[in-house]
Amino acid sequence: MSKSPATPFAVSPKTLACAATGLLMGQMVMGISAFHNGSIVGLTLALVFVLSGGASLALFLNHRHVMQRPRTEPAPIQAWLLTLGAAMIASIWFGRFM
Repeated sequence: MSKSPATPFAVSPKTLACAATGLLMGQMVMGISAFHNGSIVGLTLALVFVLSGGASLALFLNHRHVMQRPRTEPAPIQAWLLTLGAAMIASIWFGRFM
């Protein structure tokens, strides 16, 4: 039996979930901003939404990581949050072209 070689750029489902959630959250932040006409109230609501949504996603993925892997293996939370933030910024940036 021969093993197939692993791809060096394999993307985990958790990273894809972060990217998809970031794209959705970016569009929701733009909706909040448009609804409140860019006021300080809209900014505050968007900030609370981004912080609570990002934290809840990171904690959920960390919980799943702990349940599926050995407890000594650290979860890549920084990579998940970086993917979430980059997808959110990309969604906001490219959302104006849609």
